[in-house]
Amino acid sequence: MEVAKEVVAEIGGQNTGIRISPYGAMNEMESSFEGVEETFEYLATQLNRLGLTYIHIADHSSMGAPEVPRSIKSKIRTIFNNAIILAGGFNKESAEKELMEKNADLIAFGRPFISNPDLVGRFAENAELTIPKEDTFYTPGATGYIDYPYYAM
Repeated sequence: MEVAKEVVAEIGGQNTGIRISPYGAMNEMESSFEGVEETFEYLATQLNRLGLTYIHIADHSSMGAPEVPRSIKSKIRTIFNNAIILAGGFNKESAEKELMEKNADLIAFGRPFISNPDLVGRFAENAELTIPKEDTFYTPGATGYIDYPYYAM
């Protein structure tokens, strides 16, 4: 909260957003703790008071972390007055469902964009997606980042 307050004081809430990862797991970090839902409700309340422009909720369950329960996402959605961005394992259909149900204002795509630089066009054409080469992630050079083919539409 201290960092968020300082950033908002410097550039304004309208220029500030935050990405959170409830139940995120990394290395030895625990993915859950007593009061996890209450903690993120409190965080959403405080960030709402600061007037941040968005909260980006990352759900890493598609990569093996525990799933972020719908209850946390719903509570944050109810508490926070500005944009909610959801990320994590979405495809075209699941993203559209979240948007239609008003569970989010935006859906973020990371890995699908890496392997499909023309992702929006592929979605529009219902074209097959190229699978990312995860063994090239976080490695030097262009391989696995800018060498994916474009779909011939």
